[in-house]
Amino acid sequence: MSRKLTLHQPPDTVSVPLHAAGRPPPLTSLPGVRGVLFDMCNVLYDNTVWRRWVLKVLGRLGLHTNYHSFFRVWDRDYLAEVHRGRSTFCEAFRAFLLSAGLSAGQIDEVEVACTARRRELQRTARPLPGVIPTLARLHQSGLVLAVVADSEHPAAVLREQLQRFAIAGMLSGIVSSINLGRTMPDAPCYLAALEAMDLPAEKVAFMGHDTAELAGAAALGMRTIAVNHDADARADIYLARFEQLLDVVDSRKRGDMRLSERFQGAYFPGKTG
Repeated sequence: MSRKLTLHQPPDTVSVPLHAAGRPPPLTSLPGVRGVLFDMCNVLYDNTVWRRWVLKVLGRLGLHTNYHSFFRVWDRDYLAEVHRGRSTFCEAFRAFLLSAGLSAGQIDEVEVACTARRRELQRTARPLPGVIPTLARLHQSGLVLAVVADSEHPAAVLREQLQRFAIAGMLSGIVSSINLGRTMPDAPCYLAALEAMDLPAEKVAFMGHDTAELAGAAALGMRTIAVNHDADARADIYLARFEQLLDVVDSRKRGDMRLSERFQGAYFPGKTG
């Protein structure tokens, strides 16, 4: 008898106090920062659309599960191997579906549908609101910008995607995990990006969403900025919208502005993977 569990989609936004979860009072700016290193997925663009679509397909086959729990296993035990170059995406996805209890026939059906949908979403992906004008403003102000990504694609392919986003020309470096054979929060990922930026860790802020990846950046001495982040993420500054990054690192907008007075709360949309 198949199990019937309630499918919980991650909420769009959940507002909580800035001082929740034992966090220290938030910083209002990051003085001395000369560069910003961006995670790519769920920071520059939304990478959750395909995952939500997969859950709908699985639900029609009778598999009802929790978004966070389901994709936590996928990220940790299967996708990380893809991003390190040790497995193809299709191999990892089929093994994951098999572990979830699907039959060979069901796996074939899901793979065909989900692979086509994933390819289409990758082709039509667009930057999140506020990304292009914010990066343009930061680039014009002289800040060094770079991207680091856990990805199955090499840096050259990521550059093509960022060119479609109209932001590749603003970046001093693009680092992909598959070129390194390592994934965040492993130090070599951040260090390769810092080398491309030609800046020491203490002069760079890392902007991400994932708890472990933010912690990895902080361990190297980078300041951290969380956006679209996990509920348990720890960072120096939490943003509700990407464009609020200007208030944190753009010298022309620092002044005496107090972000803690402007923000009523930080937004924790849950695990987005």
